[in-house]
Amino acid sequence: MKTIAYQGALGAFSYITALKEFGEGTFIALRTFKDVFELVDSGKADYAVVPIENSLAGSIYENYDLLNSYDMQIVGERYTKVGHCLLAIPALQKEGALQKITKVLSHPKALEQCSCFFQEHPWIEAVVSTNTAAAASEVSAMGNPAYAAIASETAAQFYGLEILKKGLEDDPENYTRFVTIAKTGKTDHDADKCSLLLTLKHIPGALADMLKLFADGDINVTKIESRPLRGRPFEYLFYVDLEFIGKRQQDVEQLLQQLWSKVQTLKILGFYKSEDLHG
Repeated sequence: MKTIAYQGALGAFSYITALKEFGEGTFIALRTFKDVFELVDSGKADYAVVPIENSLAGSIYENYDLLNSYDMQIVGERYTKVGHCLLAIPALQKEGALQKITKVLSHPKALEQCSCFFQEHPWIEAVVSTNTAAAASEVSAMGNPAYAAIASETAAQFYGLEILKKGLEDDPENYTRFVTIAKTGKTDHDADKCSLLLTLKHIPGALADMLKLFADGDINVTKIESRPLRGRPFEYLFYVDLEFIGKRQQDVEQLLQQLWSKVQTLKILGFYKSEDLHG
């Protein structure tokens, strides 16, 4: 049975996604994303499921940096629809329960995704927690009606909390993209996506030349993320996602051989099957 690591606790969106991806296995909850990468790197976990970007709050920068720091391969992706709920301890009187809440705990990205809720309820303070499920666990343990958590419906079930309000996210079309990582890649004959880490030469048109190579090869660049390089002020590492639906992986690999002449460094993070956002 496979061992799968994730950041958070039971009921976290990472846990929900890992369960969706693997169905069964030994799931290990860890406190930080670095802990997750460390466990896979040590061989104590076969896979990990980590969030990489959210459709409202943007990129989870830490995980881009960790993909650079550790020798990992991306072997799959999943989109999880994020529905945020306001969770509190069960109250004898539900009426007016929301008015009694003074602090709401959650992961900073979740708090960011629910900014309209806090604008509409100015007496409620947003308090940062390590993740959504941990926030639910804390609120359950405190037993204080003045505290609530923003987390999933699943977290409410795990921690015996009452759902006071659903759909707290600013936009109902709220999705998080997760990637599955492993120490080594796997052969995926259905692969139609590839992720890269690279640095460019410091010459005019370097980025344009790279993009032209992909355009001429009819490869769709779906994501470019730049991250600062430590020890090299104002120099950047680029994370790039490529989609090549309807093309052979072998042809894309040949195209990437041409890319070597246009970049300083290149790390292929993996070939894998893309997931339809609404699929």
